Amino acid sequence: MTESSTTTRVSEYIQEVSHLVWGPTIRPELFARWSQGFIFSEEEKTALIQTSGGPCAVIAPVQAVLLKNLISKYQYSQIREVDCATVDQTLAATMTELLCQCKKPSTASPHTGNKPSSPPPHNPAPDNSPVLRDQGPFQLACLEDPLPPTPPNCNTPDPDQPIPQTSSAKDYTLFHSSVRLRQFDSGHSLQSHLESHLHRYKSQYGVLLFLYSVILTKGVSAVREEMGDIGESLIEVTQGHGGQGLINLLITGRASPYVWDGTKDVGGLSLVGVVGRPVVGFLTRLEHLRYVQVGWYLKNPTNPVWVMGSETHLSVVFSWCERLVTPENEVERAKQVFGWYDTEGNRFIQADHLKPILATLDLCTDDDYVQFMLSELDPDRMGVILYHRFVEAFSSSDQSYSPPDTFLLYHYNGLESSCPQNKIQYAEGRVTLQESHVGFTSSQCDVLSCLATKWPNIDIQWSSFTPSLN
Repeated sequence: MTESSTTTRVSEYIQEVSHLVWGPTIRPELFARWSQGFIFSEEEKTALIQTSGGPCAVIAPVQAVLLKNLISKYQYSQIREVDCATVDQTLAATMTELLCQCKKPSTASPHTGNKPSSPPPHNPAPDNSPVLRDQGPFQLACLEDPLPPTPPNCNTPDPDQPIPQTSSAKDYTLFHSSVRLRQFDSGHSLQSHLESHLHRYKSQYGVLLFLYSVILTKGVSAVREEMGDIGESLIEVTQGHGGQGLINLLITGRASPYVWDGTKDVGGLSLVGVVGRPVVGFLTRLEHLRYVQVGWYLKNPTNPVWVMGSETHLSVVFSWCERLVTPENEVERAKQVFGWYDTEGNRFIQADHLKPILATLDLCTDDDYVQFMLSELDPDRMGVILYHRFVEAFSSSDQSYSPPDTFLLYHYNGLESSCPQNKIQYAEGRVTLQESHVGFTSSQCDVLSCLATKWPNIDIQWSSFTPSLN
């Protein structure tokens, strides 16, 4: 194949990716807002800065997995002392992990009756990481003429690459014509390349280059199939916010636009949501407002880190408390399946759902046994099964689980304008899980209402400032 034909084919790939990301046309002001690199804050050296509204759909998931990787090695008091080289190495490892994740085949839908697999160890050894053993091909997008490298201080943006406020058709046309692809056959070679060329992704177009790399590695057709809507773009064409499909692609490796577990029949269509526990989770204030109901998988990741969504922005909440990671056992499995049928979150289900629930849990579904269970779960024959009765029926002393009554929780927001004195800081809060519902004050409403979708009786006292979801 000649150089000319190779360049033409690369251009076709990038055109397909661009159409998937932006839709048929690209608004210059939205492209400008997304044209930033992975820049670390001077005040919080492990925290990424978001310079404009929009790219949090990529930055927040990357930040969440970055924090997951830091939590596995350092205590909170230590992460402020981590040197720049280590932070950069962790970022490269995080980007590699996300690219490898989108190559993994989907697991069976939980509605087929298959029980979820056991979670990976909480602190896997880096040298034996299953991520780096993943085989490619991995497609990495880079620029034909790399921008100048970031200065030695890894927390300072390149002064020669000012943050763009406006853009034109010339800017994004030049960007797309300059993108080139590199292919890697293993996670090891991919991470090695990222570590030595990370400055390209810390420069002006780094976030977009990484997003394009994820899509190219996953495959444009695979992303469209998982989204389920050929006419939909990953970035909302009016406001420039990343859609749920983009958020899920980064968090779970699948571009499904739905947050429920497994497959749901909606109007005769089988729509696939999240098919397994991700390494970091997702909570949204839209659930508090009853627009969506987040499934068990996203609420119960294998690490105590969650991306948090408001109506317009994404941030991250995280903890060093390993007891927040919910174990996978029969009790938790039963709670999960109950939630599939409690679609309104009312803490009860119709009694006629018991038989299909037992079938999903691989339990006996003989009519006599079902009637016996109904007599235990609905003794007054009201036609409904209450949540607490259902859970009690599956509980046992060796499998009972409850989160700790108190623990420390930390919040990250990448927008400097949303932080005290316009300086990014992690907010520290002491959580108390009360025995009854806690009322929210106006200053805490957005954060607490989102956290309450995971911990309904949460109360939290912030040590220095109250963070914002926006």
